[in-house]
Amino acid sequence: MRRIATAAVIIALLLAVLWLPWQAFALLMALVLLLAWSEYARLVRPLGVVPASVPGALVALGCALSFASSSPGAPLLWLLLGVLVATAASLREGYSDPTRFVGALAATLCGIVWLGLIPGAHIGLRRLPDGETWLLFVYAAVAVGDSAALYGGTAFGRRKLAPFLSPNKTVEGTVAGIVGSAAASYAVGMWLPGVSDLQAVGLGVLLGAAGQVGDLMESALKRAAGVKDSSALLPGHGGVLDRVDSHLPAGAVLYLVLSAGWVA
Repeated sequence: MRRIATAAVIIALLLAVLWLPWQAFALLMALVLLLAWSEYARLVRPLGVVPASVPGALVALGCALSFASSSPGAPLLWLLLGVLVATAASLREGYSDPTRFVGALAATLCGIVWLGLIPGAHIGLRRLPDGETWLLFVYAAVAVGDSAALYGGTAFGRRKLAPFLSPNKTVEGTVAGIVGSAAASYAVGMWLPGVSDLQAVGLGVLLGAAGQVGDLMESALKRAAGVKDSSALLPGHGGVLDRVDSHLPAGAVLYLVLSAGWVA
């Protein structure tokens, strides 16, 4: 019941914010980013690396919000700033071991990309024509895909996908998840003018695969850290990272596809 109640609150909040001005969605993404960064910093510390928590979080926030700018080069400039800040912060720690220095630098840069550049693409999506529907397209594809993967894997799963990363994931569940994403994309795609049924299904397959990769990435991080959830912030769901791990890369992939003009 806690899981259902938490999910209902999250869905209601998201649906409400999606149809408000895009600035409201940007503020929500900023909050999600900061909460996810705090969980990420805690997850990587047991691995022996210490990211530049405050400077890295601020650069990640700036990188995400730069997608609200009319300048297409703004995110790249923030990413370059992130390289400089991460290097300076790691040098300031005064590591005597080059391995620890490289580890801290890599952890900070990875966090900026994962929790700054990629969430920023969702803000970019929201600012596009029919942006709220495109975001709904992403979230529906990933959510349905996750459920289909869970039930498909439980019912038909035989072959392990990557047991050293996530022992419960199966090849059959992954296929079921991608099929579920394609079905959800087909349904929501009917509300998007100029998008053919074939394009909607193709995007669903792409987003489903991206979501699976994002889920595996976070599973690998949690498994390396020896924890089950990124935090206990969301009752019945774990942490913020546990909820957005699949959605973040899927939204970034769709933003790239639309920005390249591959879909009307």
